Formats: sequence, structure tokens, C-alpha cells
Amino acid sequence: MRLIAVFLFLSFSVYAQDTVKVATVAGLQLDQAYALGITALQNNRFPQADSVLTAIIDMQPLQDKAYALRAVARVKMGQNEAGLKDIAVAIQKNPTNAETWFNKSLIHLAAQQTDSQKVALDRCLAIKSDHAEAAYYKGVWHYNRGEYDKAIQFYTIATDARRDFTNAYNDRASCKRALNDLSGAIADYERALVTDSSSAVILNNLGSALRLNKSYEKAIAYYTMALRKDARYVPAYLNRGVTYQESGALDKAIADFERVITLDPKNAAAYNNLAAIAIKQNDYKKAKELADKSIERDARNGAAYYNRGIANQMLREDADCCSDWKKAAELGIESAKTLMYASCH
Repeated sequence: MRLIAVFLFLSFSVYAQDTVKVATVAGLQLDQAYALGITALQNNRFPQADSVLTAIIDMQPLQDKAYALRAVARVKMGQNEAGLKDIAVAIQKNPTNAETWFNKSLIHLAAQQTDSQKVALDRCLAIKSDHAEAAYYKGVWHYNRGEYDKAIQFYTIATDARRDFTNAYNDRASCKRALNDLSGAIADYERALVTDSSSAVILNNLGSALRLNKSYEKAIAYYTMALRKDARYVPAYLNRGVTYQESGALDKAIADFERVITLDPKNAAAYNNLAAIAIKQNDYKKAKELADKSIERDARNGAAYYNRGIANQMLREDADCCSDWKKAAELGIESAKTLMYASCH
């Protein structure tokens, strides 16, 4: 389940430094100066935006909006402390501006100060309860803590406020999927595709919900559509391979897992899935080798220990199989405990 970040001009992304500086906005009306600064922000020209907004503040020191926008520019340039100082000034000048509180939440998010982020989001929503972006990020905050019901509530506020809010539909679907509401998840992923039909991520997510619903043909169709959008999108190959595996099309599954390894040689899941297929095909030596490679790439992959244990048992390496199942059980593979009780003394 992959969440999609909202890419507003206020969000935080990597940028190239802009060498253009604007030292003055003399001769411009205030609204024109703001337009110049906002355009610079939207086009990732953050030093220019900083310079324009500083000029506005020099001319009109009471402009809380200028402080709030300059805070965004400064955080984009990696100046988090300066950004927080500007936001504090903006809030002091106008504590009831919802956008300022939202900008403050984004600064805390960039600094990974999640508790402070929540406080700022709550203040924003207290002022403007239907602030779509703040509600979305509050949903993400709850999602990251496994509080899926609460996350759904805030994603719904976001979609009610903005009917085209693709990311909120996608992320609400992921919550529903986590709660095993597959029909609800499928409906939300489909709704997300209405506004962004080209997203490989959403197409892949919809495929995964359909796979869990045992709708294998439809799932494969959506994974394939995702790969048409992005031929190097590893999750879609991996998930389509699992779907082929579950539906018995082992040759196609092998081809997808091998493609994953070509694109991502460190992918432990692909090696483990190939090991599981080798076990099904009674090639236990190969299964052990593949499980070894999976464990080399992820020493906490419980499924790989489980599969290597089966391979070791079939190769008459009983001590090794018990050790592997014990490790698998420690890593949360409940079925490994059954095999331990039955075979290990």
C-alpha cells in the first residue's frame, strides 16, 4: 500500500539552486509583487521568491502573508530555522490565518517534527474545517500510526472539499484495504483513476486490491496497464508475478520475478517468491539457493527462512530446517510454529 504525497507548491522537494536574485520590487503594486513572489515559488525559484518577499516585508512590515510565503521559500532552501521564525511572525501578526498554520505544519513535516506538525494541522482545521490539504495531511498522520478509521475520516473531509483530490482517494482506499474493506478500496482506487488515469501507482494499487479479492484476471490487467505507463515500475512486476503465482501460471510468474531482479538486484521478495515456486516444482536445491539470496538481501525476511526451512527438510537437513523455522516464527510467520511442533524436538 503506497501513499502518494501531495505536490503543492508548498510541499517540500529537491530543487536546483536559482542564481537569479530580485533585489527590489519598487514600482510594482503590492498584488503584483505578491504575484511575482508566488510565481517564483511555484516555479522552484526559491532564492528569487525569498528576495521578492523580503522586499515586500521591507516596504510593508505588517504583511503576515509575506512572512508566511517567505518561510516556505526558506525551508525549500534548507533554512528550516529561518522558516520557522518567519512563520512565528506571521502567526503573531494574524493568528487566525489557516494557510499560515498549514504552512507551519509543512515546515514541521520537513523537519520530521510530527507532533508539532499535528498541532499546526489541528490549528489550521480549527480555523477552516474544510481545508482540503490540511485534512489530507492529518489523514496521512493517522495512517502512519495505523489509525485507519481516523485517517479515513480526514481523507473524506479532503475529498468532500476537493472532488478532484486524487491522492486523498488513493490513500483512503489504502486505509480501507488495510481494514479488509476490499469493495470500498476498489471503489476509491477507481475514483482516483478518474482524475489521474496515467498513474502507475494507482493502477498497481487497484490491481493489488483486486488480487486480494481473488479477481485475478482484472488484477493482472491493471498491473499490465501500470507497466504500460511505466515499464520500469518494479512493484507492478512483483505484484503481477504474485498474481500469476497464485493463479497457477508459474512460467509467467517466474518471468515477472526475474524481471524484478533485473531492475532491482537487491529485491529480496523476488528471490523468495522464486524459491516458493522452486519448492512447488520439487527443486529443493534451487529453492534453498534462492532463499539464501533472499536472506542475504533482507535478513529479516521471515518468509524466506520459512521457505528455506522447507527446502532443508526435503534435503534431509533437519537441524537447519528447525533453525530456519525458529527464525521465521520469531519474525512473525505463524505457520512456521506448526512445522516446528510437528518436526522439531
